[in-house]
Amino acid sequence: MTNTPESITFSLEIGFYDPAEKGDREDCHVTPQLGIYCSAADATADREGLDIVEGDLWFYAADGSLMQAQFSEEPYVSADKPTYFPGIYGLHPGSGEPLLHAIARIIAENGDSSPRTRIVVSMAATDEVAKQFGWPDMAAMKEGVKRALRILPPDMFRRLVSVRLQKTAQSTRYSVDGTPIIRDPRAENPS
Repeated sequence: MTNTPESITFSLEIGFYDPAEKGDREDCHVTPQLGIYCSAADATADREGLDIVEGDLWFYAADGSLMQAQFSEEPYVSADKPTYFPGIYGLHPGSGEPLLHAIARIIAENGDSSPRTRIVVSMAATDEVAKQFGWPDMAAMKEGVKRALRILPPDMFRRLVSVRLQKTAQSTRYSVDGTPIIRDPRAENPS
């Protein structure tokens, strides 16, 4: 698929991040975690519908407006028989809390420690993982993410850290970089 800035789709999940990386659970913050896909079709191919139904995953268009999942086949888990179905769905324009408000709400949940809260952005450590997000390679993903993140105001942009995703034979491995993901593109190209 040819990527245009309008086709980019954000996924948002709530995670936990320890800014000190000490493993001290007392200093862990509720953290917005963003995935940035080349298109809505790439997002739906990568993310299971069960996470949406359970309320753990939301999608947003490039302009930050909420996208709703419409299921053609509902996901399910059956405890009686060990069966599982992730669901089949498509994303369509919806109404509800926009991306920037959702991120601000998640950050505010940390109360007094909210100034230290980071926004974690998934980045590919390999071309294979970049393709999982719909990008042709790591370089294209980096540029696409850079363009997409222009939606963030400067106070949110300063909170960004990256998580490098690397696929192994058994799973996808994550490593937190902990440094700013990229510089604010508005500082590089003021417009």
